[in-house]
Amino acid sequence: MKPIKFSNKSNLEKLKQLHPTGKIPSKVFSSDCESLCVFIQPRPSENISFYGHWSVVRYTKDGKAKRQGRYKYICRVGSKPFEIVRQLVVNNIDKWKKEKSQSSVVKTVGHLAEAFITHGTDGFRIKGKTKIKYKARTTKDYKSRLNTYLLLKTKKTELISMLTAPFRYSGETYSKGALKDVPLNKLTKKDIQVWHSRMESIPTSANRALATLSVAIEWDMKRTSERMFIQDANPCLRVDKYPETKDKKYIDTIEKVLEVRSYCENEITRDPHFLTFEHLLLEYGERLTDSYNLMWEKPTKLTDLKLCSGWINFRTAEIHLTDSKDRKEADPPLTEEAVKMLKKLQDLKSDPNTKASFAAGSKWVFPRLSDPTKPINDNSYRVKLKKFNYKFGLATRELVKVNKLKNGKNGKRKKYKYTNLLTFKHLRKTFVTWYGREHGEEAASQRMRHSTLKVTRDHYFNADKKKLRVKHMYSTGENVVNFKKAGNDEQ
Repeated sequence: MKPIKFSNKSNLEKLKQLHPTGKIPSKVFSSDCESLCVFIQPRPSENISFYGHWSVVRYTKDGKAKRQGRYKYICRVGSKPFEIVRQLVVNNIDKWKKEKSQSSVVKTVGHLAEAFITHGTDGFRIKGKTKIKYKARTTKDYKSRLNTYLLLKTKKTELISMLTAPFRYSGETYSKGALKDVPLNKLTKKDIQVWHSRMESIPTSANRALATLSVAIEWDMKRTSERMFIQDANPCLRVDKYPETKDKKYIDTIEKVLEVRSYCENEITRDPHFLTFEHLLLEYGERLTDSYNLMWEKPTKLTDLKLCSGWINFRTAEIHLTDSKDRKEADPPLTEEAVKMLKKLQDLKSDPNTKASFAAGSKWVFPRLSDPTKPINDNSYRVKLKKFNYKFGLATRELVKVNKLKNGKNGKRKKYKYTNLLTFKHLRKTFVTWYGREHGEEAASQRMRHSTLKVTRDHYFNADKKKLRVKHMYSTGENVVNFKKAGNDEQ
């Protein structure tokens, strides 16, 4: 029914004729008293009562806000005059709202994380004065970290125990339970510190998880109507992070680099795409993600242009890229060896008698073996790389089991577990190190388009320690003037 005037007694009398037949009572709202309504109970009760009413914001599991009604019983209709009931509502509505809000479901850190995963991971970050949309890899990492280290959606029982078991922080009383269950209205910096301290044994993951949670809280604080974290300061800020060891491993001898490169060039027919990919990373040193989605030529369709990371320009001996880090266009040059390998790969994929023929109709330089219409990803060459690295002493292996051959054949089959000492990402560090030693650190930094020389030094370049050593710190040399000793001057 539409709201009616409760001050009119005849209107209330008419409501007694409207008893619902179902189990749910009917509600009629007042047009002359905000926050007042009448409940008409179904038969056989047939009671009519005044209730105070208001609405509250409720949050679903994914953090979406919904409004729900709340009610406070006042009295039966007719037991008190309407004016007294109206004044009772006016005087007490604020108090009722507070009382009811305390008994409602409390929003937790877990609710905020789920809301960010659903609605915030496709957002933007600020680069200088420009808004840049999150990369697909960034979105994937944000979701993975929050699901694993905060929401505990993992099968690793050791990790769950680490993040939930009783934990003594700074010699104080034990902290129990997971951070995801902490109410947002009671969240403090200490709660974040305890959570971060629990992950002391995995410092890099701890720092990344802390940074991701900070991004999620900042995202929520910038919202308006659906904001969940009401405090003014982000509790993740100024939490001391663990020192991280920079992974600057590289192929440390030029002889080994040349050995790997020579094998790729001479044995390309063994595995054309994999060996060309390994060779290309050594020759031009770009990021893995920028090398996965390369096309043979500039795409003509807009959809292909969005999917690819770049294309090869044989005329200028360059690869045109859109750098996934700063989103700017770049044209890293190709060496003569790299151009020869890529052209050789083109010839091999056109030959039906080679292992590259599966990619004959593919537009990708490195297509996926299972589906040539798609480019390779992180898992495409994972197994091949381990066995390849073992040939050159860049991986280790251990015997796991020995199985007898089937079908009555004599002999045994050995199963090994391989462990990489270097991976594809270390080829980029290898390139920067040897390029920098040959042309200087500044040239290497410019070649890799780093924002500062410090980035190159901290993450990629390895100085030649032999050149830093000297036999004598202050050598006299040959061209030195011998001064007379004091006191021997002629008078």
